Amino acid sequence: MGKRDNPRLIGAFVVGAVALLILGVVLLGSGRLLGQAPHYVLYFKGSVNGLRVGSSVKVRGVTVGSVRKILLSFDPAGEAKYREKHPDVILIAVVIEIDTAQLAGLGAVSVRGLNNPAEFHEAVQHGLRAYLGTESLVTGMLFISLDFVPNSPAAHVLPTDSPYLEIPTIPTVFEQAQQDVLMALAKLRKVDFEALITSLTETLNALRELVASPRTQAVVDSLTRATNSLDKTSNSIRQLAEGLNSEITPLSKSLQTTSESANLALRQANATLTSVQHSIAPDSPLGYQLNQTLSQLSTAAREVRNLAEYLQRNPSALVRGKAQTETTK
Repeated sequence: MGKRDNPRLIGAFVVGAVALLILGVVLLGSGRLLGQAPHYVLYFKGSVNGLRVGSSVKVRGVTVGSVRKILLSFDPAGEAKYREKHPDVILIAVVIEIDTAQLAGLGAVSVRGLNNPAEFHEAVQHGLRAYLGTESLVTGMLFISLDFVPNSPAAHVLPTDSPYLEIPTIPTVFEQAQQDVLMALAKLRKVDFEALITSLTETLNALRELVASPRTQAVVDSLTRATNSLDKTSNSIRQLAEGLNSEITPLSKSLQTTSESANLALRQANATLTSVQHSIAPDSPLGYQLNQTLSQLSTAAREVRNLAEYLQRNPSALVRGKAQTETTK
């Protein structure tokens, strides 16, 4: 009969094996056995109610990590300058862990090197942002969503030379709407509605008095009479213009006919005087007078012709005068 095994040794062996198994599961589950997964810090200015340690970190619905810590302060020294500039803002620091190997497996080339500071900052410059998403409307559980949002502001809390990798956060649509409503309410609170209503009431009363004033009614009546008078004057001017047009046109034609007759008579007289001039000595007194007469007749003919042509172009000169017609043009 062999020697019996020591029960204590067997128990200690079993307990040790179980402890090693549990430790291995923990290490494998956390990724620490194969290497520490990179950690990142996020700062939220609003409520994170519904976010828990262990909540998912997702990229467009695919889980790539989890929330490791939720703190009121992560790096007091690095946060000091921001808190001095924004004393009314309550910051909530959230530390997340991302499995970059899983990101690489998803084909996310732009975020494969997030554990590398240079590549991480480049991804942030290209719009890498974090925001809160709703896991379930029933339970109100939240998760962290990562995505690229180009042209969005990168609001950093930690300084640029901080050893910690900070992913800027952006508000959700609901949070942005809530902020807009709060800002609008704050502006409304600054408005003195009592003074505004008083001023509006006084303005309406003044308008009512102005409308009911006898002076206003007199002005309205005067404007009405002036309008009627202006209409009558306009009609009279129109009738006068039509009458002038009907009179000036025949007169212009008559002047033109007279001018043509005068030109014909002057040409005949000129021809007669020319023949007489040829029969008289040029240096005699009678010859000199004939030359003067011919010159005057030629000048008169030109003046009559010019007058007829001018009246034909400007019939209104008979009413307004030559100088006024030319000035009007």
